Amino acid sequence: MDSILDFLAPLPIVLRVVVVFAAFAGGFALLVWLTTFLTGLREAMVLWFTVVAVAMGAAFLLPIYTASIVSQPRPAQTYEEALGRFAIEKTREPTPLNPLCDPYILGHGKKTPVAVVLIHGVSSCPRAFVDFAPLLFDAGYNVLVVRMPQNGFADRATDALKDITAEELAAFGDSSVDIAAGLGEEVYVLGISAGGTVAAWTAQTRPEVTRAMLVAPFFGLHAVPAWFNVYVTRALVSLPNLSVWKDPVLKEGFVGMPHAYQRMATRGIGEIMRLGRAVELFAQTTAPAAPEIVVVTNAADEAVNNAVTDEVVATWAQWPRAIYSYEFPASHQLGHELIDPMEPGADPALTYPIILDLLMSPGPGEGNGDAAAPQEDRPNP
Repeated sequence: MDSILDFLAPLPIVLRVVVVFAAFAGGFALLVWLTTFLTGLREAMVLWFTVVAVAMGAAFLLPIYTASIVSQPRPAQTYEEALGRFAIEKTREPTPLNPLCDPYILGHGKKTPVAVVLIHGVSSCPRAFVDFAPLLFDAGYNVLVVRMPQNGFADRATDALKDITAEELAAFGDSSVDIAAGLGEEVYVLGISAGGTVAAWTAQTRPEVTRAMLVAPFFGLHAVPAWFNVYVTRALVSLPNLSVWKDPVLKEGFVGMPHAYQRMATRGIGEIMRLGRAVELFAQTTAPAAPEIVVVTNAADEAVNNAVTDEVVATWAQWPRAIYSYEFPASHQLGHELIDPMEPGADPALTYPIILDLLMSPGPGEGNGDAAAPQEDRPNP
């Protein structure tokens, strides 16, 4: 399987899709042909087309299981309790970790009016906020920079991402908010990419969160039509995992960012999307717990599907909540992770002031009262 992936990886995405579909079609034709020796041509075709029809029906009709994804809040009450909780979580850290990837608190020694939780994206780690977190601290916030489960291991070629589950990510979001509740009178949660998905979960479920900010959130894959993402999610969480090298030629020799993994896992990607699906399903029947949600997207993003993000925002917009939206235009040609200074295509001089401004003071929206969530579309820079 690895050799097949290595062969396909350098090809354009459209050609990869064509090759995969051709392979499936060839395999299906071979199965039909082999079966004709036992049943005859007509019976073989009826048998296998029935199998395909049932499989496709299951893919379209069976729901993605989300009932086990639940919030279990246990917020810290004091600054000292929050530090104690954080210390306990640190003792549970797996070893060895990448020395760049330790979670940390930038604290002022007491509870501040606002505490900010920063959640990195999948395959990255707290190092992504090395330049961003101090700006929040200097602005007077206590800052909690957390490490997402299964991320930040010393072995950058690990396949640990295959072990991520939506339930684990939800519990991680709860734990992060629990600690932050003792660090600040109010809690802001900022997550990028998969961290944005976790931030969305906390926005939906945790009343301790006053403002959640989703930066390039990962609700769907860029190359997949928005309507088809739910079926891709089901496939990714159901099929055997594939660990895919980010650079199929260099493999473990690929340097990339020193704090990021060298490969991804299809199962982990599916589980992140399953958490995002849970957020959307819950939002259809229950208002988000956070009163304010800020969503920042990037029109040049080639990793996540902004159309799926728009669907989640539209679901939230039915509730009387303040929803603020901002999109970096494609002309800036920014990379996916808009905050990590080492991300290819990063431009902190451009993105940081805008993201900080939106996080600290998104401004009054112009909604129509309680009937809809207020929206703010700021002019593009």
